[in-house]
Parts: sequence; structure tokens; C-alpha cells
Amino acid sequence: MDSSVKSFLLDVRAFANSFLSEYEPLVLVSAPLIALFVASMLQSALQVLHENGLKATLLGFFMSFVKLVPGVKSYIDAEKQKVVDKLQSGGKSVRESWRTELPSTGLGVGVIEQMKDEKRKDVAWQGKCSGAVYIGGSECEGHFSLINEACSMFAHTNPLHMDVFQSVVRFEAEVVAMTAAMLGSKKKSSGGQICGNMTSGGTESILLAVKSSRDYMKTTKGIKKPEMIIPESAHSAYDKAAQYFNIKLWRVPVNKEFQADVKAIRRYINRNTILIVGSAPGFPHGIVDPIEELGQLASSFDICLHVDLCLGGFVLPFANKLGYPIPPFDFSVKGVTSISADVHKYGLAPKGTSVVLYRNHDLRKHQFVAVTEWSGGLYVSPTIAGSRPGGLIAGAWASMISLGEEGYLENTKKIMEVSKRLQKGCCFLFFSFSLSEKGVLFVWLFLFYFGDWKQGY
Repeated sequence: MDSSVKSFLLDVRAFANSFLSEYEPLVLVSAPLIALFVASMLQSALQVLHENGLKATLLGFFMSFVKLVPGVKSYIDAEKQKVVDKLQSGGKSVRESWRTELPSTGLGVGVIEQMKDEKRKDVAWQGKCSGAVYIGGSECEGHFSLINEACSMFAHTNPLHMDVFQSVVRFEAEVVAMTAAMLGSKKKSSGGQICGNMTSGGTESILLAVKSSRDYMKTTKGIKKPEMIIPESAHSAYDKAAQYFNIKLWRVPVNKEFQADVKAIRRYINRNTILIVGSAPGFPHGIVDPIEELGQLASSFDICLHVDLCLGGFVLPFANKLGYPIPPFDFSVKGVTSISADVHKYGLAPKGTSVVLYRNHDLRKHQFVAVTEWSGGLYVSPTIAGSRPGGLIAGAWASMISLGEEGYLENTKKIMEVSKRLQKGCCFLFFSFSLSEKGVLFVWLFLFYFGDWKQGY
């Protein structure tokens, strides 16, 4: 070693020893430990801030501080327990008459009469339950009767067994293809590879789209700590997907028009972002998000974009054909990688039928689960469910084929005309009467749902 370097190191050593000699040995030992503890706490605080955001973090700290006040925590716990007790006791007297064991002797066909008696106790929903049942009229005639018969005819079938129930396999493929055609698969800009599957509903369609996006982005970009960004108007199924698939969820406030705020979403995008979301329309307000702008954002960062068309999938395409100014919302928009559309809403199919679509097969293959090492043989399942009710698939196919484009155009025309009348009526009420605060809220709630189609319905 060079003598000058050695001399320098000796000087440094002497200075350090002289400086540290002024401190107690206990201090010298504990100082690094304290520094390590402080660094660990700071890292944890920064991680909480990153995961929850500044507002939620400050609110969490405030609530934790409030709970330290004597009596506050016990009061909050007592109020929570009241809610739990109420939920557990609600309907207890009714449930006491419910069966908990098999009858010793079966009722045979008599069970149908018992079921009819139970059904009479249901709420009279016809024309009264918005967002619950989308098929009008009597259950014993018309479209209702048709899909009931179709479901009954194929109630025993299961598309898991493709070689046995080939009819149901065909029905599913055609429902998916017809839905895809409505949502842009025939347009050149779609890429010509739109594919998908039927699911049990909008939630499963969203879950599968999120799962497929996560795995696709892991394969193509190596993302191991996935995050997705959604507007606060997006369906709560995304929260469920985030919990199921271990994805960090960022929920971003909407803009003044109650649409997804593209600029705000842009600020949350980072190297772990796998997916952003738009709705056409969103369920809370009936507003169509700016899908084109979201598509441009997704394309520029090479991330996935899912469009939730569960509510509008069987209305927007036909409203567009009727001449209403519908903004772009489907696979014709560059950047859209997946779409969910419920057939059991305005598709007027039986409950439990939805479609999830992907721009290409590279995306959809991440939806499938294939098990080759099982002792029972090869097991391949395209959706969350293994066995699936073929009767519902048949009912969806029957609904779409029986109505046809003409039927959906006619239904959409009625929906649009009624929404315009409601809008005019609400505007008249708003400007003609002195309404209470609740009245004003009620009026504007209808305006959000049945407003100008440039924004939603």
C-alpha cells in the first residue's frame, strides 16, 4: 500500500477514535439500532402513503388519534356491534321456519305447488324494480315465456363437456360472435381477432378481464407488483378483482361532468400499471366515459384498457344506428383491449349471462386454466366456473335470435324516447316548482340517468 494512503487512513482512524471517545459505549451501540428503527418506520410510512394516497393516509392517522381519546374507541366499537347484532337478528323470526334438513319423504311433483306458494310472497316487481328485471310483461307469455322454455329445454347441459353438448357449445360461440359484431369486431380497426366467452354476469366478466390483463402484462412487461387505475364511478367488481388477484387499486375522482378524469388517471400511471378502466356508461350516473382519450392514454403507455359495457352493451350500438350522437366506445377505439357486456340486462336474456371479449387471442389465453398433471386427466376451463349452466347459454342465444337487430332497435328507440320525456318532465319540474332539497336531488338524479346522450343516459 502506498505510504501516503496508509498515512491518510491512520489519520482518519485517529480522528474517529478521538471523536467517538467523547461518547459512552452504550450510546455508540444504541445509535445505529435507533437509526435502523427510524429508517424502518420511515419506510413503512412511505409505503402506506404510496398504497393509500395522501388523503386516505392523513384521514387514517386522524382517526387513529381520535380513537386514543378516552371513551371514543369503546363508543365506536359499541356502535359497530349494534350494526352487527341488527344484521344478525334481521329476519331471524322468518328464517326459523326455513328447512335445515331433507324431508323424510319427498314431495314429488307436489314441490311445484309449494314453490308457487313461495313465489306469491315475492314483491310485485313488474314495472317497479329498476335495475332488477329487464324483461317486461308476464312470465307466462311473450319473450319471457320463450326464454323460459329455452332454458328448460337445455337445463341438463354443461358446455364443459364440449363433445357431448355440441348444441350449447355452438350457442355460446354464436352469442359471443354476435355480441362482438355489435361491438366493433367487423371494423378494420378492431384487428379482426376479437374473441371471448360467456360468463355468469358482469362481475365475472370484469374479474376475468382483470386477471387476463394482469397475467398478460406480467408475461409481456415482467410486472410483478401490478396496479390498476379506475375512476370512482367504476363498478365495485374492480375492488373484488383487486382483492382476489392481489392488485393494487387506485380509485381516481371523476371530473365535473362525472366522467373519468383522463388527466388525473395519467398522474397515477407508473411502471407497475397494468390496466386502466372506462365505462359506457357507468352505473352510478349513466355517463359515458371518454373512451377514445382513455384509449390514447393506454396506447401511449402500452397498458391494457377495459371498457365496462355491462349496462350499455345492448343499447349503445343500436342508439348509434338510430342516429343518436354516441361517442366511440368499442373495439374500433385503438387501445381498448377488453370489453364486458351483459346479455341479461338490455339483451333481455335470462339472469346469469354476460360476455367478456378480448382484442386478440394473445390476451384471452391468459384467461384459461389448463391442468395437465391431475390424476383425473387433462382439465381445461375457460372461465371461473368449471361446470356451467347450458340452459342459461341457450336462453341468451334464444333471446338474441328471437329479437334480432330489428327487435333491439325497436327497444332502444323506446328507451330513448322515454328517457327524453323523463328529461323534459324533470326539467319542467325543476324550473316550475319550488322543490325541497330532496326534490332537487331526485330531479337531478333522473337527469344524470336520462340526460343528453352526448354524455350518457
